[in-house]
Amino acid sequence: MKFAVRITDCGPLSFRSGRETTSPKTLEYVPGSVLMGGLAATHDLLYNDANQHDAMFFHEETSFGNLYPARFEQKRLQGEVDPIYPIPATAASCKRFPGFRSDQKNEELPHHGVRDTLIPWGLFCLCQQTRIDALEKFTTCPYPDCDHPLDRFPGFYRRRRFKATELGKASVSLGLRVRTGIDRTTGSAHQSILYSREFLQPGMTFWGAATVPDEQADRFQAFIQKANESGLLRLGNNRTRGFGRVTLAVTTIEEQDIESLRQRIQSFDAKLRAQAKQYDIQHPHALYLPITLTADAIVYDRLLRQRTGLDGDALDDLGIKGAERIYCNSSVRQVMGWNTLWRTPKADDIAITMGSTFLFGFSRNLDDDALLQRLHTLERRGIGIRQREGFGRLLVASPFHCEEDA
Repeated sequence: MKFAVRITDCGPLSFRSGRETTSPKTLEYVPGSVLMGGLAATHDLLYNDANQHDAMFFHEETSFGNLYPARFEQKRLQGEVDPIYPIPATAASCKRFPGFRSDQKNEELPHHGVRDTLIPWGLFCLCQQTRIDALEKFTTCPYPDCDHPLDRFPGFYRRRRFKATELGKASVSLGLRVRTGIDRTTGSAHQSILYSREFLQPGMTFWGAATVPDEQADRFQAFIQKANESGLLRLGNNRTRGFGRVTLAVTTIEEQDIESLRQRIQSFDAKLRAQAKQYDIQHPHALYLPITLTADAIVYDRLLRQRTGLDGDALDDLGIKGAERIYCNSSVRQVMGWNTLWRTPKADDIAITMGSTFLFGFSRNLDDDALLQRLHTLERRGIGIRQREGFGRLLVASPFHCEEDA
């Protein structure tokens, strides 16, 4: 069963992305691995039942996704069910007045809208980079009387399910605390040791999704309630310094059906072909669709080498044949972590970062039901390793890639 998991109240939170002692930076979301580890540790404190622990946290159907910031300026976006995703790497907005139009609060500081550049870049690659005019309108802001350059627009967004034109960017409140090191001999401040820690401000809310076996659903909800009442649940770093207190709420949600996936793919494919016809660019493939990572993905090839992107071979390993990568906008980062239960460091990995986008052309269309079914399975289960910790989540043909002026 799938649940929407929300942090409804929290103290200061800190999630260091590495083991470096000099960097004060924190992640701006709650990693799924941290959520899973915190819940598992709390479960042991409350129940001390190994069989029940394994059935809930080590079942093959169990997974805990990342929790993304869920504080929006628009009250209409403060929902409990509508998902929150990282903004794709192909999104762009005015460098001087960035932001979604529906997020605008001050008429004196208007938002000039957000546009997705995947289709223009895909067309530019299809024509062997000969038609620069396909990219011209995405070099400067098209807002009236504005000629500033477009820039990448990172962050997290939510779209209203029943009003697709309303999108909003989540706001993140950060703080910085300065601390002194403690001398282990005297128990007082250690001379010459001063360090800083960035943290997420108290009172923030976060949203994500988790899946547990159907037979564990009622027990999982009861456990969350008991964990909230006990006040034992702590997440992230610096827990001994008062960080990491959270209160969770869970709500059942429905899985996306295969027909909605079909409609998204058809909509994107039709839009790309229409623009290709407008610029007289050949589009020889039977089907075009993008894959967008909604979480970091750790993917290995057949020789156990870590991939730095997705291509036709990567999809071929998943049983999706006949794919050719046309364009990609991606990056990588090093993933490090600590296992709280075993008190040991996790293996370091190279992950393709969330928001990375890959455009593929296929030699067969959606009349092939096997292709559609495999894409649906890919979206439901994810890609790569450590999927139960939130890695590898993705969207096939995200509606965001059809945005021209959101």
